Amino acid sequence: MTTEERANFWKIVETGSNPLLSAMSSLVEKWGMPAIVMALGDISNVLSEDVIEADNLTPNQRGLIKNCCAQVSNLSDLMHAEMNHLKANQ
Repeated sequence: MTTEERANFWKIVETGSNPLLSAMSSLVEKWGMPAIVMALGDISNVLSEDVIEADNLTPNQRGLIKNCCAQVSNLSDLMHAEMNHLKANQ
C-alpha cells in the first residue's frame, strides 16, 4: 500500500464517506481483528443455512453468499484454533 493509498483510506474512514468501512474500523479498534473475524464466523454459520431457504435469490447470488460464508467460516475456524493454541501455550 502506498502512502497515498493509506492516506486516502484514513480520509474515507475519518470522514465517514464509506459508513460501513468507518463502522468496521471502529469495531476493529474496540474489539480487535480476531474477535471481529470470529463473530463474522458465527454470523456466516447462520447465514449459510438461511441462504438455502431464501426464495428471493438467483442461483448466482445464492452461490456467492454460500462461498463467502464458507470462506469466512474457514477464517474464523483458523482464528479460533490460533487463539486456543495461544491460550494453551502461555
